[in-house]
Amino acid sequence: MNKKIAALIFVLIFALSACGGRVPKPKTSRKVIQKYFKKYAKKYPTTIYGQNGVAKVEIEDQQEIHKKFVSVEAYVVLGDGNLRKIVASVQKGPFGWKFVSWEDATGL
Repeated sequence: MNKKIAALIFVLIFALSACGGRVPKPKTSRKVIQKYFKKYAKKYPTTIYGQNGVAKVEIEDQQEIHKKFVSVEAYVVLGDGNLRKIVASVQKGPFGWKFVSWEDATGL
């Protein structure tokens, strides 16, 4: 009887731990995108992101493309108050979420 209860508890714990984590929390997406644009501004100082800097990032929507790969729509607020809409892709790696690609969706 004890083996059945232990097996049931093990299966429940495994099932609950396997369910979550397919889409990052908005806070995590915000940190990943902001970190990327900080590096981008240093690498390309003549761009709008390099000249003004990124003040904050606001997440609008997140959609799972496939397992461990997510599309994020976000607004990037620059230091001068300018607002740019971007679509970014983030991927779950072995050490957390990482930035993969982005495109400027301001004119779309």
